[in-house]
Amino acid sequence: MKKKQTQIRQYAKIMSVFLVAVVIGLLIFFYCIQRSVEHRSQKMMMNNVSRQSVHLRTILNIQYAYLNGFAEEIGKSDQLLDQKNINLLQSVTKNTDFGATALIEPDGTSHYSNGQTKNVSHRRYYREAMSGKRTLSEPLDSSISGSTRVVLGVPIYKDKKVIGILGGSYDVTALSRMLFEDLFDGEGCSMIIAQSGEVIAFEGDTSYWNIDYRDNFYTYCKKLMIKDNVTAKMIKQDFYKGKSNLVTADSKKKGNVRHYFAYMPMKINNWMLCYAVPEKTAQQSYDFIEHYEIIFMAVFVILVILLVLYIVHENYRRDQELMKYAQTDALTGLYNKETTKLRTDEILSTDKDMIHAFLILDMDCFKQINDGYGHAVGDIVLQKFGQLLRDIFREDDIVGRIGGDEFVVVMKNIKMKEMAIAKAEELLTKTQQYEIKELNGSAISISIGIAMAPEDGDCYMDLYKRADQALYQAKRSGKARVCGY
Repeated sequence: MKKKQTQIRQYAKIMSVFLVAVVIGLLIFFYCIQRSVEHRSQKMMMNNVSRQSVHLRTILNIQYAYLNGFAEEIGKSDQLLDQKNINLLQSVTKNTDFGATALIEPDGTSHYSNGQTKNVSHRRYYREAMSGKRTLSEPLDSSISGSTRVVLGVPIYKDKKVIGILGGSYDVTALSRMLFEDLFDGEGCSMIIAQSGEVIAFEGDTSYWNIDYRDNFYTYCKKLMIKDNVTAKMIKQDFYKGKSNLVTADSKKKGNVRHYFAYMPMKINNWMLCYAVPEKTAQQSYDFIEHYEIIFMAVFVILVILLVLYIVHENYRRDQELMKYAQTDALTGLYNKETTKLRTDEILSTDKDMIHAFLILDMDCFKQINDGYGHAVGDIVLQKFGQLLRDIFREDDIVGRIGGDEFVVVMKNIKMKEMAIAKAEELLTKTQQYEIKELNGSAISISIGIAMAPEDGDCYMDLYKRADQALYQAKRSGKARVCGY
């Protein structure tokens, strides 16, 4: 009897520990779900800001392209202000989205499409455009139109000399209309903000956000919106540093509403693009999760003993096998094409300040090997060449096979281009000396093209194109040689 009672107590202890472990596990799980919801909603916010920034820059680049095209035509004239150019100026105003356009002489005299003139030599955009740069002004109170505008300007060249400026202006409300429609049915707001804190453009419900064009965003955050002054100060510091970020802040509004503020630099005039939305609104698409949590809890308790250990073990084993299979080339054991690209882009994005060498290697006359000795021997040649690459290059270098007889090597963190060339020459020599008995004494040779990061590109595709051009030069120059881009 005592033995049975002891067993029951032990069993009860085990069950109690198990139940406590299950409850703790579920609490942790639900907490992780909530964190995941926050992460996903925040990621969606940052993605939206990023897309808006790209969208705005794309629109502005299109407008610059318009202006450059017209400026090129104007530069062909003998006189900057001849009637043909004045007519063209009026046509630009009529047929584009610009509210006004102007031809600006080198002394700063601006001739507008409506016939008015004004001297703008004191403006920053005038100085930038006369120095040969395209420019975008801060918001300006126009004495010509009586509205607040931003001016896009491009230099007009004649015989490679700047002879004037072609400018086009937008009303600041046009900038607001360029912003995307709100993701959350009008509950969020988008803003373009100058480094000084001035709101340049605003798209949203002003009655809810209590902010509008030309208000100071820093003052707004500190006095009207965000409770935590440290957070408001951090936002200001991020803006001055041009740093992307997303902050969650308790609001001074009634009901202790929390808001997300996502922002990133536009890379134009130190402007920042900011998107704000109530936290609850940003997470509303995940509300359905709460209804499934209870169902999941019941199912989890029933199945946890039978399934967890088995699933963890089997999933881990299968994931390891699949990961290895997905990342490597079945014939050579090197990285496959997709993994080579992903690993290369990862290195280029994390080690931006370092020098990396990108090598494309291609076997010379490999088709003749397949035709003369058969594909089985061709496979052996590729396998042994893959092993030679592993032996010559460092363990942390990226070595991959990206095509039939085409390989890529990324030499990470080297000091200079000459090191890559020397290593390629070494590989070239060892390849020609490498004995493959299946070829009956015949040697193999390779051609190598080299590109350097970040000098020749900062992503896989750019480096591949440059290195491929160098490889083509090596092939055209007689094969079995190294060429740099």
